[in-house]
This record gives sequence, C-alpha cells and structure tokens, in this order.
Amino acid sequence: MTSTSTPTLQRGLAAAFLRYRVLAFTTGVLLVLLVFVAIPLKYYAGHPGPVAVIGTAHGFIFMVYLVTAVDLGIRLRWPWLKLGLVMLAGTVPFASFVAERRAHADVRARGVTG
Repeated sequence: MTSTSTPTLQRGLAAAFLRYRVLAFTTGVLLVLLVFVAIPLKYYAGHPGPVAVIGTAHGFIFMVYLVTAVDLGIRLRWPWLKLGLVMLAGTVPFASFVAERRAHADVRARGVTG
C-alpha cells in the first residue's frame, strides 16, 4: 500500500466503526425497552401499543445494524464466528453493548481513533 492510501483506509474504518457504534447502541436500547418495558406493559397492563411501536423500530434498526456489523467485520477481517456473534448480539438484551466495547478495543488496537 502506498502511504496516501493508509489514511483513507483509516478514515473508512473509523467511519464504519462510528456507524456500527451508533446502531449497536440504538439496537441495544430499543431491545431493552422492548423486553423490560413494552412486553410487561402488554401482558400485565393490557397495553399492546408499545410492543408494536418499539418492536417495529427495533426490527428495522436491527436489519441496519446487521449491515453495519458485516461492513465493520469485513473491514477488520473478523473470523466468521466472531462476526456471527457480533450480529447475534442485537438479539440478546445488553449484549450489543458488550459487543460494541469489544469491537471498540479491536478498532483501537489497530490504531484507529473512534
């Protein structure tokens, strides 16, 4: 690689990580709200509305999260197992926060600030 392409690659990785980070946080928050607020409201208080709204939002954001996770995983050349676990992290409450922290450590180890 030439010295001029390295900063461009670093910026691309930093941008991919920022996209992943925002979506991991958003996916995690929506899933926690869905599981610990909306579903209990549906079954214990008889209010199904929040499940419809938060569930739909989480489903849409989760699909975008998957795309950003694949993008970051390809850029970082993650093994398939690690990429799969990061992608599954959006389906377990609080797991996306853990996956984001581990991805952050991986990105930082490569010298990219983000």
